[in-house]
Formats: sequence, structure tokens, C-alpha cells
Amino acid sequence: MKGTGFDRIENIIKEISFFEDFNDNEVYFFSKQLSLRAVPKDTILFGEGEIGDYLFFIVEGSVEVRLASIQAKSVIATYGFGQCVGEMSLLDDYARSATVEVIEPSELLILTKINMERIVKENPTIGVKIYKSLAKNLSMRLRGSTGRFADLA
Repeated sequence: MKGTGFDRIENIIKEISFFEDFNDNEVYFFSKQLSLRAVPKDTILFGEGEIGDYLFFIVEGSVEVRLASIQAKSVIATYGFGQCVGEMSLLDDYARSATVEVIEPSELLILTKINMERIVKENPTIGVKIYKSLAKNLSMRLRGSTGRFADLA
């Protein structure tokens, strides 16, 4: 992906389905609330039990989501381009429910809780769209996990 700074972030946002309902002005406004970071392999983005205040959109590379268990760490998901992790931290004040580790060199967009609160205050329409996309994302993940549990029965 070519470009630098906010222009590059705008171009990335336009390629991620999470933002499919955003018009150009909304993409522009939202891009100003994000930061872009390169992250090396084996970096722990956050650990299970930590308090969080940000989410990541994966731009390049991939991450692994793990839950601690008594005998070993269980991988529950692997996410790549366009997917997000850490979204529950924007919705509640509870500890992280899983550990997320970068499994190949990656590039991530970061949205902090402070910036999300700014979005809601300054542009409620965008805030509603983001919360709606987060709800849809969490719903799809919940439905997927329900299917996995049914297979165990």
C-alpha cells in the first residue's frame, strides 16, 4: 500500500469491509483518529487479564488469539487483513479476555478509547457506525464460537 501519513490511513480504511458504510468525509475524519504501527513477529499486543483501552485493525500480517488453560495455551483464532482485535475494550472496562500475539511481521491501525470517545462527541454519526460495526463483528464471532461448541457436544 503506497502513500504516507493520513493519506495512507485513508486508503487503508477504504479497503477494510468494517468501514464499508463510511462516506469519504467520514473516512477522512476517522483516519485522523488512528495511528499506524509496524509490529515485529512474537510481539504480545496485550495479555489476558490486562485492562485495555485500544483496539487494532490488522493491515498486514496476522495475529493469534489465545486463551490460557490449565495445561497449555489454546489458540482460538487467527486474524489477518481487515480484521480487528481488542474491540471489547472500547465497549467495557473489564480485563482482556484473551492474549493476542503477532505471528508474523505486521502493520496495525490503532484506535484508542480516548479517540473513540472524541469521535462520539464530535461526530456522533460516525460513532454510531463504528459501534454498529463492532456489534456486527462481535455477533459474527459469537455465532462462530457457538458452532464450535455445538461440535463438542
